[in-house]
Amino acid sequence: MSTSRLTYRRPHLAGLALLVAALALFTVLANVRAQDLTVSPPPAPYVSVVDILPLPDFIPGAGALFIDPANAPVGPWLSYGSDGNLVEILFMVPLSGMTAAQNWDDLAAGLLAQLDVTVDHVDVSYNGGHPGMAEPHYHIRLVVVDAATQQAQLNP
Repeated sequence: MSTSRLTYRRPHLAGLALLVAALALFTVLANVRAQDLTVSPPPAPYVSVVDILPLPDFIPGAGALFIDPANAPVGPWLSYGSDGNLVEILFMVPLSGMTAAQNWDDLAAGLLAQLDVTVDHVDVSYNGGHPGMAEPHYHIRLVVVDAATQQAQLNP
């Protein structure tokens, strides 16, 4: 009788072990996915700004920029500092859209939760235009590091 008990329990324990292993792998993969976006270069569908615009791979004051082309030009753009770590999530909101009372809902669409980062502060600055967004617009920067680190990483 003890032999049949062992035979019965082994498949049950093997199934439980397989379930635990699958859950552990899912947790690891979820963490790796978030980490992939916090370190440059991020995985596809993100591409470097140099792949879509005539700009350098590191822009002083903006960093190394990456975007999912489907979200260009408004963003979110991922901005990485000189050490390759995420510094900001950048949006470029056109002034013409603001004066036309346009709305931009769900710009980050779960990105902050996926990144598992905390926004330290938000910077909003006017820009008269540049390659990729020629018209006047505002940069809205969700900064995930303190102001001193932001300055040091984006202006090495």
